[in-house]
Amino acid sequence: MDPTDLVFYLRDSNDKEDEKGTRFEIRRRYWEYALKFIKEENFDNKSFDNVNTSKENWINGTFGIGGFAICCIANYDFARVDVYFGKTNANENKIAFDNVMLHKLEIESNLGVNLEWDRGDDVKRSIISYRLENVSIYNENDWLQIAKFHAKWSKKFIDAIVPYLK
Repeated sequence: MDPTDLVFYLRDSNDKEDEKGTRFEIRRRYWEYALKFIKEENFDNKSFDNVNTSKENWINGTFGIGGFAICCIANYDFARVDVYFGKTNANENKIAFDNVMLHKLEIESNLGVNLEWDRGDDVKRSIISYRLENVSIYNENDWLQIAKFHAKWSKKFIDAIVPYLK
């Protein structure tokens, strides 16, 4: 007998993650819905090609620099897209953030918005963000707006910010 046929997994009967209506099930359904838009918008850069649905409130796309990511977040009261600087070495994150920050005016001018710039001096990570307020992952009527926001702004961040990281 093949040893892989003998492998089985036990599921905790108290694990309610997949039950209908839980935050985990709602998140999985939202990401299944939104990933079509996000992958289509980022088709040319392939940043989200290997991303699957998630039970978390976030998914990450990549752009070829380990420890850095484009992060799409969906919450009960807003949606957000981040450029996430999360290498294990905090100094590397701060240097990269500072290099991008040198181009803040140009980036924001090209995007036509003011971004949130969080160097995170007291933590390891740094983040550049843009938010969509007054939407909720728990309201399926908001899903199209949130998905299009995630798709559009993940692509915009890749085009406008990532070149300053390479």
